[in-house]
Amino acid sequence: MLVVAIQTIDALLTQIVLFYGFIVAGYLIAQLSGKGKIAHKYLNSLLINILVPILIFYSLLTSTPTTLVEIPIFLVITLAIHLLGPALIYLRLRGREINNQTKGSLFICSTFTNALFIPLPLVLIFLGPTAVPFVIMFSLTQMILLVTLGSFMGAAFGGKEAGWKKIAKDTATFSPFLAAILSLILLGLNVGLPPDLTVILSYNSPLTTYLALISVGLGVGVRFSLTDVRTALNVIAIRQLIIPLLVLPIILFSTLSQLPIQVLILESLMPPAVLAVVYASGFDLDVEIASTTVTVGTLLLLPLIPILSLVLG
Repeated sequence: MLVVAIQTIDALLTQIVLFYGFIVAGYLIAQLSGKGKIAHKYLNSLLINILVPILIFYSLLTSTPTTLVEIPIFLVITLAIHLLGPALIYLRLRGREINNQTKGSLFICSTFTNALFIPLPLVLIFLGPTAVPFVIMFSLTQMILLVTLGSFMGAAFGGKEAGWKKIAKDTATFSPFLAAILSLILLGLNVGLPPDLTVILSYNSPLTTYLALISVGLGVGVRFSLTDVRTALNVIAIRQLIIPLLVLPIILFSTLSQLPIQVLILESLMPPAVLAVVYASGFDLDVEIASTTVTVGTLLLLPLIPILSLVLG
């Protein structure tokens, strides 16, 4: 028993070292090469257009049917995790004299979290590929909210139009979304993956994990900013502390099984999404506030990874 416990601790420590190691590698590449922005762009393109769609395709087609039964409850809690953000930030900012561009950035950052690139490697390392469909479901739900609610927020507070139709078109042609649709069609037709192809595609999981971690490090290295931290902390406290505490009892007392519960707890703790910076720029919101909020939120999460690994494990 003692030997097994020691082996488990050793494996956990190895996973934590790998997690931080790849993030630090990405950060150092961004800081030392001077080409972090270009590297981040191309790596994200590789992940979004090739590796993540393959992972979705593999994960959904090899998932057990019992996981699909829990979708409605999972989606309701997912919506609650997202919508509590703007509701709480509205109460926090009510009566305060803040310009619309800053308000818009705070609303978007409080609503949309890093639903994929941080949770995905964590889930793959500590829970395995069987949990990936729930991460994808959470991410796709957020994408729909981003196109609808996110566009409304940007238009309401921004200084220019960002092209709602273009955003909708980009989302409809988003590679992970198309991979999910194709996978669901094949599931409906009861078509599975050939054994040889299943083995080949299984190697994509660790590759996607490590490259996603490097992408997180590159993102922090490129956008490192500590201006307006006090304003950003309004969102971070709501997004990464208050909301997880509010939804935790709901998640634990739901009828969901252990795997989706673990994914929802993890997702509720995530910092604001990098896409918040992109949206802030597109809608002429306060880009500095958005960038600072994303950066500080991500940095504050990283020290909690060892604790999260124990919860997930």
